[in-house]
Amino acid sequence: MKARPKKPFKPLTGYTGDFERVARSIDLIKILVKKAVAEDMWLFDPGSKRWFSPEEFMEMYDRYDNLDVKWINSIEIRDPYEGLDAADQQVKSIMDRRSIFEKRIIEYYKTKSTKKAPN
Repeated sequence: MKARPKKPFKPLTGYTGDFERVARSIDLIKILVKKAVAEDMWLFDPGSKRWFSPEEFMEMYDRYDNLDVKWINSIEIRDPYEGLDAADQQVKSIMDRRSIFEKRIIEYYKTKSTKKAPN
C-alpha cells in the first residue's frame, strides 16, 4: 500500500483560503445600525412596511443570533421623511376613494327616492 501524500499544515487563524466565515446575524445588525447612524437615517423593513430608528432596531433585534440573512439583507437604510410622504399619499388615496364612494351613495339614494315619488 502506498503512503498518502502529506498535506501542508494550514492553521485556522488568519487563514484566507476557501474557508467562508459565516457572519452571525447580530454582526450584520450592528453593521446596519452603524451605517444608519452614520448617515443619519432610519431602517425600513419592506416586508412589514415598518420603520425603525437605529436605536429601536438594535433594541428589537440585538438579542437574536439566528435571523434569516435574506431578511437582514432586505432591510433598507432610508430617510424617514420618505415614510411620511408615502403615508400622506396613502391617506390622500383613501380620502379620494372615500369621496367617490360617498358620491355613489348619495346618487343611489337620490335616484331611488325620485322613483318612489307618488304620482
